[in-house]
Amino acid sequence: MNQSLKKLINNLQYEVINGKVSDIEINQLSFDTRKVSKGDIFICMKGARFDSHSQIADVVKSNPKAIIVEKNNEYLKTYSFDTDVLVLQVPDTRIALAVVSKSFFDNPDTKLKIIGITGTKGKTTTAFMIREILKANGFKVGMIGTIGIFYEDNHIITDNTTPGSFMLMEYFKKMVDAGIEYVVMEVSSQSLKYNRVYGINFDYAVWTNIMPEHIGENEHDDYRDYLESKLKIFTMSKNAVINSETDEYDKVVDVVLKNHVKLFEKKEDMSFKLSIPGAHNQSNASLAYTFGKALSIDDKIIREALSRTTVPGRIEEVYSDDKIKIIVDFSYEGNGAKKLFETLKNVDHKRIVAIFGCGGNRSKDRRYAMGEVCGQMSDFIILTADNSRYEKTIDIIKDIESTLTKYKEKDNTDDGYIIIEDRREAIRYAIKNRKDGDLICVMGKGHEPYMEMNGELVKFLDKEVIYEILKEEGLA
Repeated sequence: MNQSLKKLINNLQYEVINGKVSDIEINQLSFDTRKVSKGDIFICMKGARFDSHSQIADVVKSNPKAIIVEKNNEYLKTYSFDTDVLVLQVPDTRIALAVVSKSFFDNPDTKLKIIGITGTKGKTTTAFMIREILKANGFKVGMIGTIGIFYEDNHIITDNTTPGSFMLMEYFKKMVDAGIEYVVMEVSSQSLKYNRVYGINFDYAVWTNIMPEHIGENEHDDYRDYLESKLKIFTMSKNAVINSETDEYDKVVDVVLKNHVKLFEKKEDMSFKLSIPGAHNQSNASLAYTFGKALSIDDKIIREALSRTTVPGRIEEVYSDDKIKIIVDFSYEGNGAKKLFETLKNVDHKRIVAIFGCGGNRSKDRRYAMGEVCGQMSDFIILTADNSRYEKTIDIIKDIESTLTKYKEKDNTDDGYIIIEDRREAIRYAIKNRKDGDLICVMGKGHEPYMEMNGELVKFLDKEVIYEILKEEGLA
């Protein structure tokens, strides 16, 4: 897909620090040092663990036609370009990637109606509900979020809730070509902070809630940073649909009105017939209903759509017989776990068996909260691995234990807790040692098809592992 360089950089603020701008053809847009090729435009990016500016000499050897670098980058202070390759310097290469990607794919976002959903909790479920409402009203709908990218019969697994700007524009273009009219997408605080969604003009911004989470290593410095990142969505939107019961309500409304965004509010929770249980899902449904009414969609169509909405990995029943039930759920921190256990009060059981760990290189507060909540609200616990990333699983478990031991006795297999670091073996133990009336909750990963360990993604889907073990036990 050859593109004119001048077209690609037309909306970019830059300074030429090497070479000369001319109307040359660019083969491809690249930002991965392993994939840059002759004739590309390459954009250097600084990430949490790697800065591609450090590989600038190798990038130049690949003979790209143009390179975009970030001003004042430390790796460029001592580097001297000894070729006539065009080098453009910009204030922020993340913004540059968003701007150039948009041009490279011919501004596909402007040919779609885009609904951006943000908030601490409920983004995925609300997105599925809104997608179902739009489809029920006859629209062709795509979706982007935690569970991946969906359009027509396509499902693409993604690494992030909100993909990077290049991938967003690439799939917006594919959706346009497929005749998609609406895109429902989850917009994470990280994507707003780091300009993955820069330049997108959302037709509707939907706000679920805000809680002091995602604060710590590789996330947000503090709650203020987290809140301000979330609020940026209203500077990029035409309409806003908000939950009026949210924390920081006054700040949310203030930003909406200051940016002259039309406001629609969910005043209170309504009652709906839903396929997914829980009071929090009634709240999600009420917000989705408010969105539907903002589009003047018929009440009956909205309610029928909500009644058939299901979400993978959200209180998803994987197995049930007259003795045990097994569910998987995405709950990976205290608030989510509390809502899960409150919902499960209405499910017949004698004992709740909770299998969980916590993610590595994330705020330790999540670990302490999971120990507290699960210690108080479940009966028997198996501590195990969950995306340990660059930390040791046992170190994460020890953090969880620091609060769990107030409520549970170690190695008590009736109403205490045990440690099995291998997640597959933890699930196997719960199933092999099941008791009549057990409600086994495999928590923390839900829909995720992998485990992230030491920088590698290893295939692991809780639901598939459960089925494999059930077959071994002659239960499936």
